[in-house]
Amino acid sequence: MKSVADSLMFKYRGFVGVICLLPVGIAVIFSTPFIAKNAYIYFIADILGWLCFGLYVTFRIWATLYVGGRKDKELQTQGPYSITRNPLYFGTFCFALSVSFFLESISLVAATVITMIIYFRWVVAVEECVLLKTFGSAYSNYRKNTPRFIPRFSQYCAAGFVQVNLGALKTETKRLWFAATLPVIAERIMYLRAASWWPHWFTLH
Repeated sequence: MKSVADSLMFKYRGFVGVICLLPVGIAVIFSTPFIAKNAYIYFIADILGWLCFGLYVTFRIWATLYVGGRKDKELQTQGPYSITRNPLYFGTFCFALSVSFFLESISLVAATVITMIIYFRWVVAVEECVLLKTFGSAYSNYRKNTPRFIPRFSQYCAAGFVQVNLGALKTETKRLWFAATLPVIAERIMYLRAASWWPHWFTLH
C-alpha cells in the first residue's frame, strides 16, 4: 500500500517552501528596514518572533514524541494530534512566522501565509488522501472531529504515557539546534540592513 512517504509532493515538500520564500527573503535582506530600531513596534515584532519560535519548538518536539517513525503504521489522535491534524506543519508555520517577525517584514509574513495555503492545497491534501486509504473510517472520523491546522485546545486528550522513537527524536532535535541559530542570524541581518553602506536595492514592508 502506498505510504505518505511515497508521495512525490511529500518527498519534495521542502522545495515548495524554498521556491516560495527564498526570493522574498533575499529581497527583504537587501531592502530598507521598515521599522525603526527604537520604535515601539520593533519590540512587539521581537516578542511575536520569540513567541512563534517557542510554539515551533513546542509543537515539533511534542508531535515527534507521539508520531516520530510511525506515521504510516498507526493513526495518532492523542496529544498534539487531538487538537490539530497537522501539528508538525503548524510548528513549521510558526517557525517561518518567527523569522518574518525577526526580520520585521510584512511581505515575508504574507509570503509565509501564501506558502502555507499552497502546502495545504497540494501537499497536505495528498497526505490526507493516503492516510484515508490507509486507515479508512477511523481517519475519516478523526478528520471530521479535529481541526486541520489551527489547534483547538479545548479538545485536548492524551494517555498517561507514550512510546517514543528515540531515532526520530534525535533527528528532530538536530533540526531544532540548526533552527536555533536563525534568530541570531536574523538579528545580525537586521544590524547590517540598518547600516548606511548596506545595499538597499528594494523597498519592501
